[in-house]
Amino acid sequence: MNHITGNTSVAEIVKVCPGARRIFDEHGLKGCGGEHGPSEPLAFFAAIHQANLDELLSEINTEMANPSAQVYLYKESLQDYIYRRFFKAGVAIMLTVGCLWGAINLLQIGLGKSFLQLRLLSSIHAHAHAMIFGWVGMFVMGFAYQSFPRFKNTTLWRPGLANLSFYLLAAGIVAGMLADILMPTSASFVLGAVSGVSEITAVVLFMLVLYRTARQSIEPHNPYEKFIASSFLWFLLGTILEAVFFFAKATAHSEHGMIMRIALIDGPLRDIQLLGFAALIIAGVSQRFVPHVYGLGKPAHDRQTLIFWLINGSLILNIISYVLLLTTQKLYFAIGLELAYLLMPLWAVLLAKQIGVFRKPSQPDRTFKFIRAAYVWLLVACGMMPFFPLYGALTHQVFAHTYMGSHRHAFTVGFISMMILGVSSRVVPILAGIDAKRMNSLWAPFVLFNVGCAGRVLLQVLTDFVPNVAYPLIGFTGFIELTALLWWGIELWRTMNVAKKGRTKLLTAPFPLPAG
Repeated sequence: MNHITGNTSVAEIVKVCPGARRIFDEHGLKGCGGEHGPSEPLAFFAAIHQANLDELLSEINTEMANPSAQVYLYKESLQDYIYRRFFKAGVAIMLTVGCLWGAINLLQIGLGKSFLQLRLLSSIHAHAHAMIFGWVGMFVMGFAYQSFPRFKNTTLWRPGLANLSFYLLAAGIVAGMLADILMPTSASFVLGAVSGVSEITAVVLFMLVLYRTARQSIEPHNPYEKFIASSFLWFLLGTILEAVFFFAKATAHSEHGMIMRIALIDGPLRDIQLLGFAALIIAGVSQRFVPHVYGLGKPAHDRQTLIFWLINGSLILNIISYVLLLTTQKLYFAIGLELAYLLMPLWAVLLAKQIGVFRKPSQPDRTFKFIRAAYVWLLVACGMMPFFPLYGALTHQVFAHTYMGSHRHAFTVGFISMMILGVSSRVVPILAGIDAKRMNSLWAPFVLFNVGCAGRVLLQVLTDFVPNVAYPLIGFTGFIELTALLWWGIELWRTMNVAKKGRTKLLTAPFPLPAG
C-alpha cells in the first residue's frame, strides 16, 4: 500500500503502518477495534471523531513515509473493555428477570383477564426495577464509559471507580428485586436499604467519573451535552425516588394505603426514569452519534435548545400537574397535565427532524432499521398521550390503566429498547474490529420484536373492548419479544467474545455471526 485514502480501513492502515495507531489515539481511537483498530474506513473514523480528514491523511501518509523511531505497543486496558461487563450484564438481566419475567407476568395477566391483580404487584415492580436499572441503566453506563471519553478526545478518569459502580449497581438490582418480592418482611427492609444505598452510590460514582473525564478534555462543549447532563440528573433523582417508593409501599399500614401511595409516586417515578433519564440520554446520544454514523447530514434548522426545554418542561409540568390533581382533586390541574401531554408529540417530531432519522442514509447499515423504527415508536408513544384523558372519559375510567400501559410499552420497548438493540449492534462490531457487512442482517429479530411490541400495544387497548379475544392473545406477545431478544442477545454476546479473544476467531465462529 503506497498511499492512504479516505476509503482505506483503519485496520489496513495500522497493519501496514503500526505507528499510525498513535495518530489515531490522538484523535480519540483509544482502544476501539482492539490491537489493529476497527474495520471501518478512515473517512468514517474522521466523521465519528469529528477529525479533519485531510489533516488525518496528511499525518498518516507522513508517518508512512518517515516512520517514528519509537515503537508503538498496544495494550488493552480496563477502560477499553469495561463496556463489555455492563453490556453482558444488561443482556443477561433482560433475558431473565427482564423480558422472561415480564412475559410470565403478562401471561398470568392474560389468564386472570385483568391488569389490576394485586397478587402480581410485587413481581411487576421487581421486573420494572430490573428493566430500568439492569437493562437501561447497564447499557447507558457501559456506553457512556466507553464512548464519552472518545467523544471528548480524552481518557476515562479513574476506571477503577467506574468498575466499582458496576458491582454496586448489580448488587443494588439483586437486592432491590428481592426486597420487592419479600415485602413487607423485616428482611425486605434491609434489602431495600442495601439496594437504595448501592444504586445511589453507583449513580453518583458514574456521574463523578464522567464529570471528571469531561474536565480533563480540552475539547469545546457541544450543544448535545446538555441533554446528557440533564439526563444524569434525572437518573440520580429517579434512583433516589425509587428507594423512597419502596419504603413508601413497605411502611403502608393497609392495602388501601399502599395503593394510594403507589398511585401518588409510581407515575411521576416512571416518568422521571423514562422521559427524564432515558429519553434525554437517547436524544443527546442520537444527535452526536446517529447522523455521523449513518451519514444523515445536518438538519436544515437547528432546534436543539427548543427540544431540550420542551422535553424537560413537559416532564416537570407533567409531574407537578399530576401530583396536584391527585392530592387536591381540583380538575383545573388537569389542564396542565393535558398541556404536558400535548408537548410530548411536539418534541418527538422536532427530535426526529433534528436527527434526520427519516432521511436516506449515505452510509446504510443493518442496524439503521432499528434506529428508524425506534423513532416511529417514539412518535406513536408520544402521539398517544394527548388522547389519554379523552380515552378515559369515553371508557368511563378515572385513570385508564390499559391505555397508559399500552403507551408505556410503546415507549419502553418500542423506543428505548429498540434504540439499545440498534446502537449496541452498531457499536460492538466496531469495538471488536469486525466488519459489520459480514454479519447477520438481524431481520428476523427486528421483525419479531416489532410484531411482539405492536401486538402488546394494540391488544392491551383492546382488553377494554373485546377482553375475551384480547386477553388470551396478549400473553403470547411477551414470548415473541423474548425470542427476538434472545436471537439478538446471542449475537451481541458472541461479538463481544470475539472482541475479547481477537478478530481471527470470527473466521471459525458459526451462526449467528456470519451473514447468510
